[in-house]
Amino acid sequence: MSDNDIAVEAADLRAPTLAEFVRERRSGPTSAHPAGLTRKQLAEATHASLGYIAKIEQGEALNPGPAILDSLANVLCLDSAERVHLYHLAQQRPAPPTPESLRPNSIAAGTVRTTLDALLPHLAAALDEGWRVVDCNSAFDAAFPGLGRGGHVLRWLFTDPRARIVIEEWEQEARLMVGRFRAYAADAADRDEIESLLAELGEHADFRRLWEDAHVRIGRPESQFRLRNPETATVFDVIVQRYRSTTPKFAHQLFIGLVGAA
Repeated sequence: MSDNDIAVEAADLRAPTLAEFVRERRSGPTSAHPAGLTRKQLAEATHASLGYIAKIEQGEALNPGPAILDSLANVLCLDSAERVHLYHLAQQRPAPPTPESLRPNSIAAGTVRTTLDALLPHLAAALDEGWRVVDCNSAFDAAFPGLGRGGHVLRWLFTDPRARIVIEEWEQEARLMVGRFRAYAADAADRDEIESLLAELGEHADFRRLWEDAHVRIGRPESQFRLRNPETATVFDVIVQRYRSTTPKFAHQLFIGLVGAA
């Protein structure tokens, strides 16, 4: 093959377009339509006009709305990657799927546990969207006695006396966490759970005092805080890092406390 032939073939390659993608998927086989679909059949199945489907396939309708895109994706049996691709070709953004909360003893939690143990000797825990510890490694368990698996961060902070022993600047950390919880509560899906927790913690004078101050915090202004080893009374620094899970199906946060780092 000559260089000229290669140049001609390369010139024939084109970026994907919405028109081409819809035409190809319409003519391809699906479980419901092994021989593919005609334009008329696609129009009827998506409750769109035949003229509008023709405009999409001819490149004249470049930005269909979410309703028609969802219908096209369903009728053409697109998988999740193809559905996102369809939206991007139409210069739209699909609504993100609502992930499930990570649950203890699930297969996904088992995979997370492998990550937590790999981070030893640093403190590591997986938290669900409601501030509960789904799982943690042994270093986290030792550093925060009484919190552990199934514990709620805010409840532990105000109701477990060990929290005031191991957190060196408890007042500062408590104020930060109350401010962060206020920010979280504004957008939390489970309003009943928020109200129940506030009713419970409202019985504690320190929480009520900090909550009524009405301050709001997003994230941590300083990544470093100090812990005290409950057995040796040694004070050590922890550098906090938090990450959102990148898996779309199970929502959780990964807490990492780096110890022995400058």
